[in-house]
Amino acid sequence: MSERNEILGIFLGILLLLGMHIIAIIAIFFLGFIIEKIYSGYSVIGVWIVGSYGFLFWQLLYVIPVCLLLKRQQRPGLMKGVIIGAVITALLNGTCSLLILSQLR
Repeated sequence: MSERNEILGIFLGILLLLGMHIIAIIAIFFLGFIIEKIYSGYSVIGVWIVGSYGFLFWQLLYVIPVCLLLKRQQRPGLMKGVIIGAVITALLNGTCSLLILSQLR
């Protein structure tokens, strides 16, 4: 595989992960609305807060199987892109969570 194709694969892997993130965020919002209909009140806010702080763990539910699938299909560029995007997401999520928690003290 040429270097240009691998760079393109990495970029496409990051875009693939971005699409999966958008789907996960939509699922978290819909889950919040469903919980609100069941329990009423402000339970939707709790679901959204837990969903946003725990997004690292949410993404593990779909990043690991996708990486295993891409490895099986022998698409290392896409797999690297997904992993790079997941690490960047985890670092940004962790940093933002720490900043918000430090402001609450």
